[in-house]
Amino acid sequence: MKSRRKFFIISTIIAIVTTIILPSNPDQSTGILQYEYGFPINYITFFQTETSSNWFGANFFTGNAGLAINPAILLINILIIYFVIKLVAKIRSKFLA
Repeated sequence: MKSRRKFFIISTIIAIVTTIILPSNPDQSTGILQYEYGFPINYITFFQTETSSNWFGANFFTGNAGLAINPAILLINILIIYFVIKLVAKIRSKFLA
């Protein structure tokens, strides 16, 4: 029981930290720039009228034309990372036992 909670906390931290430290590539398929963040699936989108930095902090604190956050995708990201960590721990325990 404790390992599941520990894995969930670690996967939550990884999902949030990777959002902050991984840069985004702007998408200009419409007339406005879209900077998308999240790992492994994007769940935060900043909308900008002018080219800005690719980094999360710069876009978050310097102003933007809009912001979209999808908490369901964040939960999916956490679960994906959780199952990867659980699989790695299972494989590791087989080889070390």
